[in-house]
Amino acid sequence: MAAGWNKFTGKSPYPELSSNSDHSSVCYGVKTNRSYRLNWIQGKRDEAMEQSVIEWIEVVLKKFAPSNDEIGEWLRDGTIICELLEAISPKSLVRKINYKQSQFSSSENIQNFLESAEKLGIKKDLLFEACDLKDEKDLGKVFRVLNILKEKFL
Repeated sequence: MAAGWNKFTGKSPYPELSSNSDHSSVCYGVKTNRSYRLNWIQGKRDEAMEQSVIEWIEVVLKKFAPSNDEIGEWLRDGTIICELLEAISPKSLVRKINYKQSQFSSSENIQNFLESAEKLGIKKDLLFEACDLKDEKDLGKVFRVLNILKEKFL
């Protein structure tokens, strides 16, 4: 499909198909760019909405976000999302933010955010799992929850 689109437009929004030498295994995109392939295959990311949420976070917290490649790392420890929730709805966090640099504290912060967001009225089935953020499995779902908060408190 990418080759056909490329033929008509001169460029393709889709990654090229690549395969091994005997064509027994086919994958989308260049093997060295796995992060792009995963985002494209999952199809769960809305870049415009994500950029809007990032800009909103920057305005609310008065902190500059890193480049798009490092957003997951920036949010991963849960402190930014907890600070955001505290800024838009003071005293809404279930527990204090843990600023220690450890896996336990990041899990605790993410869980704190999820419990507090549910307390604020976001349905549990709309919330992301802690591993979606901590392991960067589905940042699209994380941004959808943050977008719900943005719309609710803007």
